[in-house]
Amino acid sequence: MISVVFRLGRGAAAAVLGFCQAWMPTNWLVRWIYTDRGALWGFPISAVLVPGYFALGHCAEDRLAAGGSNWWWAVFAWAVVNCLKFVSVGLRAPIVWAVRKVRRVVVGRSA
Repeated sequence: MISVVFRLGRGAAAAVLGFCQAWMPTNWLVRWIYTDRGALWGFPISAVLVPGYFALGHCAEDRLAAGGSNWWWAVFAWAVVNCLKFVSVGLRAPIVWAVRKVRRVVVGRSA
C-alpha cells in the first residue's frame, strides 16, 4: 500500500515538473543557462531579472495591502518564485561555468 502511494506521488510530481518545464518560459531560460553556451550568461541575466522580479513582487504586495483583488496573490507568488529561481541561477552559474572550463583544460591536456 505504501509503495503504491509513493509511486503515485512520484508520478504526480513528475507530471507537475514536466508541465512546468514545458510551459514556463523562465524554465526554458534556466535550462539554456546551464548549457555550455549559456553558462557564461547566468550571472548577468540574473543580475537583471532578480531586481525586476523583486520590484514586481513589491508592487503586487502593495496592491494587496491597499485592498486590491486577490488575483494579486498569484502575481506575488509568481514573482517570488522566479526571483528565488534566478538568485539560485546567479549563484550557481559561475560555479558551473568554472567547473566546465577546468574540465575542458584537464581533458585537453590528457588527450
